[in-house]
Amino acid sequence: MATFEAVTHPLAFMHMEGGVKTVYVVPLTPEFSIASSGDRIEFEGLGSVTLGMPRRYRSLSELLEAEGWVNVVPEAKDAEQAAAHIRSSSDWDARCEETNGVLALRVRWAKRKV
Repeated sequence: MATFEAVTHPLAFMHMEGGVKTVYVVPLTPEFSIASSGDRIEFEGLGSVTLGMPRRYRSLSELLEAEGWVNVVPEAKDAEQAAAHIRSSSDWDARCEETNGVLALRVRWAKRKV
């Protein structure tokens, strides 16, 4: 079991914790390319999530269609707004997305730091 470090907005973590947001999206980097079911992502100051099976997609648009944008960005009104929200993050690597694609990391369980 591997542990990855990532950042997310407190609202996004709250949605994962409540089972509303069931997919965490990252550009496909060498670090995340080895992610597998049962691994964890630690969000500093918030808590951690346990991953289900990762799925690779060629583009964010393809991921949002296949996984359902409401499972990725529940507060968005449509897929375009969900994509814009994800890409607006300062941590989002657009070049990596374009070159390597993206990963849908299913959230199986979230645990808040105590």
